Amino acid sequence: MNKKNWLLDSMLAGCILLIFLQLSLQMNFANNWQLIFWQLRLPRLLFVLGTGLCLGLSTLLLAATLRQPYIDGSMLGIANGAELLVALLTIINANVLTYRVLVGALAGVLCLFLLRGSVFKLKTRPVFMIIGGFCLAMFFNALTVILTSNSGWIGKSMGNVTWIDVIWLLIILVGGSFFWLLYGRYLPYFALPEIQTRQLAFPETQVAMTFQIIAALWLGAATAVLGTAFFAGVVLNQLIKELTKLGIVARLPLVAIFSILMILTADTLGHFAFYPTELPTNAVLLLLLAPAFVFLIVRWSRAL
Repeated sequence: MNKKNWLLDSMLAGCILLIFLQLSLQMNFANNWQLIFWQLRLPRLLFVLGTGLCLGLSTLLLAATLRQPYIDGSMLGIANGAELLVALLTIINANVLTYRVLVGALAGVLCLFLLRGSVFKLKTRPVFMIIGGFCLAMFFNALTVILTSNSGWIGKSMGNVTWIDVIWLLIILVGGSFFWLLYGRYLPYFALPEIQTRQLAFPETQVAMTFQIIAALWLGAATAVLGTAFFAGVVLNQLIKELTKLGIVARLPLVAIFSILMILTADTLGHFAFYPTELPTNAVLLLLLAPAFVFLIVRWSRAL
C-alpha cells in the first residue's frame, strides 16, 4: 500500500470513528433520543461534513488559481465579509438567520468581486496582495464585532444548525460541483508556469474566475455558521502537500478528507469536552492547527 492510500484509509477511519462518537456520546436513549438524533445530532453532523469539504477545497482552488500556495479566503477577507453581511442582515431582520447559509454564499461572491477590483490586481506582488487581504479582513472583522457586541447575534456555533442550513449547503455544494465538473479538466494547467499556459492558449482568466466563484460560494456558506478560521485552510492544504509531495489534482481527495477529519475533531471536542458548555468549533480548530502551523514553518525554514 502506497503512502497516499495509507493516509487516505487512516483519515477515513478517523472520520468514521468521530461520526460514531458525535452520534452516540451523551445520548440518553431512554429520554427523547429520537428527537435529539434527528433534529440536533444528524443535521449538525451533516453540516460539519459539508463544512470540511468547503473549507479545504475552497482554499485549494484559490491557492491554485491565484498561484499563491500560502493564501486562503479568510486571509483575503472573503470569510470575514460573508460573516459581516450575515450578521448585519440578521440584526436588521432576524428571519434572515433561517437562510444564513445562502446569504453567506452570496456574500462570499460579492467579496470576491470586490477583491478582484482591488487586492487581486496586485497578483504580481503576492506580499502586497496578502497584506491588502488582511487589511480587508481586519476591517470586516472589526465591523462585525462592533455590530454584534450588544445584539445577541448567535453565529459561530454548530449547536444551532438546522435542516434548512444543511439543505442550502447541499444545494451550494452540488451547484459548485457541477461547474467544477465542467471546468475540472483545466485545473492541472494551474500547476504549469504562466508563460507555458499562454503558449498553450489556455483561457486562464476565465477558468480562474469560475473556480474562484466556486471557492467563494463554498467558503461563504461554511463561514455563515462556522465563523472565520484564519490560516486553517492554508495549514490543512500545506500539511497534505508536505507529507505527500503530490500535485494539485492528486491531492484533492486527501485535502477533502483531511479537512473533514479536522473539522469533525474540532467540533467533537468543542461539543463534548466541557459538555453541556459549547465551545466555538472554529476556535477549537485553530487551537488544533496552531502546532501544525509551527511544524510547517520549521519545515519551510529548513528548505531555505
